[in-house]
Amino acid sequence: MFSNRTSSNASPHRLTNAVIRLHAFYFLIPWERVPYFPGQFVGPYKVYVLLFVLLCAAWMVEVVRFGESKPTFWCAVVILWFWMTFTVGIVHGYMQDDPIKTSVSLYRILAEAVPYADGMLVWHLIRNNRWRREEFEGALGSVFWVALAMGVESILFYYFRIPNPYSLNHEGRIFIGMFARHHIVASRLGLILAGVAFYLYWRKGGWLYLFASLAGILLVFSTWRRVPIFALFLGAFLLFLYFFKFRRRPCSKGIVKSYLVYCLTVLIFLSCIGLSVMVGTRVRAEFVEASNLSMSIKERLFQYARAADVLISRPFMGGGPRQGFFYGYSKDTPSRVSAYFYGDITRYESGIRGWSTSDLFQENPRKNSPVSLHSLPMNFIVDLGVLGLVLVMTMLRTGMMYFYRIMRLPPHQDSLGIVMPFAVIFSTVAALFVAVSTTAHFYPYWLFAILLCFVQFLYGEVLTGPTRGFPSARVSP
Repeated sequence: MFSNRTSSNASPHRLTNAVIRLHAFYFLIPWERVPYFPGQFVGPYKVYVLLFVLLCAAWMVEVVRFGESKPTFWCAVVILWFWMTFTVGIVHGYMQDDPIKTSVSLYRILAEAVPYADGMLVWHLIRNNRWRREEFEGALGSVFWVALAMGVESILFYYFRIPNPYSLNHEGRIFIGMFARHHIVASRLGLILAGVAFYLYWRKGGWLYLFASLAGILLVFSTWRRVPIFALFLGAFLLFLYFFKFRRRPCSKGIVKSYLVYCLTVLIFLSCIGLSVMVGTRVRAEFVEASNLSMSIKERLFQYARAADVLISRPFMGGGPRQGFFYGYSKDTPSRVSAYFYGDITRYESGIRGWSTSDLFQENPRKNSPVSLHSLPMNFIVDLGVLGLVLVMTMLRTGMMYFYRIMRLPPHQDSLGIVMPFAVIFSTVAALFVAVSTTAHFYPYWLFAILLCFVQFLYGEVLTGPTRGFPSARVSP
């Protein structure tokens, strides 16, 4: 568990902490050709691999030079399970001539395990290095400046309509952006920018952080993705709940007044959701019609059903890191759940966009294949099997426990200043989790590790005071 450090043992971990902070620059590497990046010699995925190699090298230096403590029991279980099932899955795939495992080189399969392995290593190093508030704020500060650059770009080239051939399409209407996958990554980084900037404003003050928080909100809206917009309002709603809970004094009049504020907040929240859906859909030139909405819902539910099929057919090994969704599209995967709701998917011809027999893998599962099951939690489960399901459910359970335990605390004179930093980061994580629930393109698990550990650190401060750090036995990570 986390604990306070003395100044004498703070220096041995500077190298790994620096490499973790360096991860933020991954978001500056574009997928398209832009003026500040010289061609496509090194793509963002290769940079991800390079960062992981640097982190491993820095960790080895610290192990040899200063020694290293062992990982916690559950961390060791997760790491062992991951690498054991990953290795067994590869060997089994080649022995059984699995078309999905044998369609690409072993190097690519290993490279696609990097996001998971990197996230687990960052999680371990944060706990081993005993991060305090300054380390968390330093790491999130690196992400803050990168996301702020994207937010400023969206304000200049999208909202102010400054001409830029790299930021608008050929008709000059749709905002593309110069950074990595603007329509997917930028909205998620906008949520982080809005939350982290507001946290820094709450801690330090200053108009810069308020502007940055506004830039994050505008960055979310510049993509016009409906789920991130919904997630933004959800995070704001949770933040308001904490604020109105702990700003009052424990008296009957204050309680009645707070309930009225809750009801008003709920009405505003629901109105904003409806407005975001209508406006976002109209801007994207997709008017909400019952038939289209029904088709979209049916398609998404079918994808979730196929994920359940993969989990049932490959419960312990899963499909492998960033391989599971291929099994979700494969006709060779037994379709127990899908067959119950949709019939025989191997003979399914129409009714769901993109799910005809031409999309079901046969000889070459990667030819013209989709890129995900359009849900990061679902991809997490089909990649890791039961382990992925346990980790996702643990995150959900722990998040709900944080929320309800703190909401049950009685307010007092100084509670607002202690609770609000936790509330801001907690709301940011909740919004980000909802925002990635519909995509698998946003997979910087190292960032999730930082945010989740920071939430746990701030949770400990709320329960035990700002000087003692994490509680030792109240909550499991």
